[in-house]
Amino acid sequence: MKYRGSKISIVIVSLNTKFFFLKTIKSIISQSYKNKEIIVVDGNSADGTIEIINKIKKNFSKVIIEKDKGIYDAMNKGSHLAQGEWTMFLNSGDTFHNNQVLTKIFKKSLMNKDIIYGDTVVKYKNIKYLVPSSTFCKTTSIMPFCHQSAIVRTDIIKRNKFSLKYKFSSDFDFFLSCFVRKKIFYNLNLTIATVLAQGLSDNSRQKVYSENIKILSKYNYNFFFIAQLWLLKLFNLIKDCIKYIFPQKIILLILKFKYRKKLK
Repeated sequence: MKYRGSKISIVIVSLNTKFFFLKTIKSIISQSYKNKEIIVVDGNSADGTIEIINKIKKNFSKVIIEKDKGIYDAMNKGSHLAQGEWTMFLNSGDTFHNNQVLTKIFKKSLMNKDIIYGDTVVKYKNIKYLVPSSTFCKTTSIMPFCHQSAIVRTDIIKRNKFSLKYKFSSDFDFFLSCFVRKKIFYNLNLTIATVLAQGLSDNSRQKVYSENIKILSKYNYNFFFIAQLWLLKLFNLIKDCIKYIFPQKIILLILKFKYRKKLK
């Protein structure tokens, strides 16, 4: 029997995302890597997403359609049903960077690795730019990679659910707890996902930083690193003011200049 490689469970979280849902599904189905399952967790959408799910449900191994307590509750529900050795999450609208991503990942030696991750392309309006991942370390105070570009061993995520105590930063809490417990992180040096800007965290950056401060305090992090987050909160407030004052064309020009070497 031909070896098919490790099975991966891909959990899609959706809520009223009719115009983005199919794009995500097509991206997964088009992956050259075949040993995968798709799990859909929809928060009881009212925009026609459910009708789309039902039309193409033959592509999914499992579907949950019910109200939830937010994105992390939905992610917990999906990971609970996962049967693959590895689990990853894509929000409706997010896609793989290209159709070879999973094949390239599982060609690598992942023995003794617990969490593997890579870079992310962010799409904002009509521009795309690369956001490189960085390594979790003792000085980490914000997410060093997007959770859509991270893949976790399923047994770890089944035993350690995303905390519903945090509405915006539960992914940071989860990965930081893995780091504290000395789980092995591995940077794939590969672009994994393309994600849409202005998601839950992007639109609530001040709240993200506030929750991160609570999380770092929980793990008894040095005050210096917590203070860094207070400075980030202030800096982000200034950025929000700039976005409010300047027209979109100016904002796009600023982004193009900032990411001029990383535009895709």
